[in-house]
Amino acid sequence: MMPIAVATVALTAGLAVATFVKAFGVGFLARPRSEQAANARESSPTMLAGMGVAGVACVVLALMPALVLPAVGGASGRVFGATDPVSAGLLTVQLQGFAGSLAPLLVAVAVVATTMAVAVLARLFAARHRARVSARLWDCGAGPLSARMEYTATSFAEPLQRVFDDVVRPEHDVDITHYRESRYLVEEVSYRLRVPDRVEHRLYRPVLAGVRAWGRAGPRLANGSVHLYLGYGFVVVCGALILLVVTQ
Repeated sequence: MMPIAVATVALTAGLAVATFVKAFGVGFLARPRSEQAANARESSPTMLAGMGVAGVACVVLALMPALVLPAVGGASGRVFGATDPVSAGLLTVQLQGFAGSLAPLLVAVAVVATTMAVAVLARLFAARHRARVSARLWDCGAGPLSARMEYTATSFAEPLQRVFDDVVRPEHDVDITHYRESRYLVEEVSYRLRVPDRVEHRLYRPVLAGVRAWGRAGPRLANGSVHLYLGYGFVVVCGALILLVVTQ
């Protein structure tokens, strides 16, 4: 099971990195391609406060898992009938069956300190050799890049989409418009790419369709007719009597 677990963790980490790269690209890469995107404004303070609370909770749980791991480990142990799989101290976390322990807070402090030290050394080394020079980005000599010439989030996700083409099954649509005077001259080429949500289409939509059908059937069952309601009662009473006769 160890190779399978390692492969699963590696795949999950790789997909998470690709997902966050695309999420970052949606908001920060390339120039805006619409008037709405160009005039975008920050969310309201209440929405930012909600995201901030969620972010702080994620950071606290990541750096100090000892706050919740004992309770989670005890609950899982009682459910599966095993001993507590996690033993957590003030800073360290240790799994049963493993000799080593982990201190997430100390690891984070070490990573931050190392990063800051490398950044300071890099600035000092750069300052001794040459001053900072501002220059325009290289654009192949074609002049300033337009929004249609720059990488977007879809560009970064396209290789990953090709790898999982059989799973996501993207829908491609290419429309070619020719000039009326000649079918050999192309006037316009339109390309559309859509990646439908398979979970939504195959799981949520059938359930919602069933609930919607049941809701439409409700008014027909309760249409205000007293005779219909008496018929319901008669059928229920007869069914209960038949059930009692058969089971007794």
